[in-house]
Parts: sequence; structure tokens; C-alpha cells
Amino acid sequence: MQKDSYILGLDVSTFCTGFSIWDLEKDKLYKSGFIPLKNLNSWHEKVDEVCSVLEEIKKNTNKITYIAIEDILQKFIVGKSSIKTIITLAGFNYVIQRKCYEIYNITPVLYNVLRARNLADCSVPRGVKSKNFILRRICELHPEVKDELPLMKTKPEFAKEAWDIADAIVVGRAAAATLLPERPKEIVEEEPIPEEDLIDFD
Repeated sequence: MQKDSYILGLDVSTFCTGFSIWDLEKDKLYKSGFIPLKNLNSWHEKVDEVCSVLEEIKKNTNKITYIAIEDILQKFIVGKSSIKTIITLAGFNYVIQRKCYEIYNITPVLYNVLRARNLADCSVPRGVKSKNFILRRICELHPEVKDELPLMKTKPEFAKEAWDIADAIVVGRAAAATLLPERPKEIVEEEPIPEEDLIDFD
């Protein structure tokens, strides 16, 4: 792996897809953002929108050499997640994986959510709500991101899209830790996925 290259990290969902770009040469976050999809009606429109942004990223950052995507299948609850939810979200995730390959000619690597957090130095302590902890931890590790995170329109709180950005940064950091093994990192034992992280909606 050449160090003068970039990692593209993605947290894929049909509501919003977060992305991060990690500079391997400098070993630092280069850019992060999100692709809003909630106002698009069809599955195909959502795929086209993600692809449009991926093409734009490729044009502006022509040294993407590695793509990391959070593995969404780890988040489903056995017996609670509807088959429609599983098919929709898993299907969308795999289509985006294929589109990444077509656009960048790179096979994306899937990262288990807990493994990614361990590698990214974002392991969630027991008894703590993981989503809030991850967002706060990312703001600690990357203070410049805090001012760029989207806010709700009705009150001064982070919008849901902020969590997608944070998750994308986590998977990008995890990939960097994998590709730059000389970087010191602490790997802790994986624990069950917290209940609030699991997908149980219909």
C-alpha cells in the first residue's frame, strides 16, 4: 500500500450515507460529509445520488486506493428485523459496494462495527449509549469536524446525519489502522452490539 493515497470510508444506509476520506501519507482525516437520501422516493434515485457523489469524490481525490464499508448485517436483530428491512438495507449496501468497484476498480472491504471501533480507538465503555459516545469521541479525535456536523433545523442539536458521518470516520480510521500497522493502537475484546445500535424497525 502506497502512503501517498487515500481511504474512502462509507457508512451506507437508505436514509443517509456518510463518507470520510483518510490521507494515508499524513495519517489524518482529509474530508468527511454525508449524502442525504431521505427525500428521494425510489431506491434507484438513491443509488444514483450516491454514485454521483462517488464520481465527484473520484474526480477531486484521484488517489483513492482503498474502500472500507461498515458491514450492516451485524446490526440486525434476529427475530425482530423484518425481512423487508433486511432485504432493503442489505441490498442497498451491496449495490453500493458494486458501484464502488465499478467507479474505482477497487473491491470494498467490509468492517464489523465492533472491530472497526476497536481499531479506530473508539471502543464504547459498558453501560454507555454508543451512538452519543461515538459522536463525542470523533469530535475529540477530530475537533475540526464538530463545526461541520449538521444541526437540526428546530433546535441546536446534532441532526441524525451527524451520526452517519461519525460512523464513516470510524470505519475510515479502522482501515487506516489496518493499513498502517506501525501506528500504536490498543485492541480490546469485542462485546455484544448495544441494543440501541440494532435495527428493529419495520
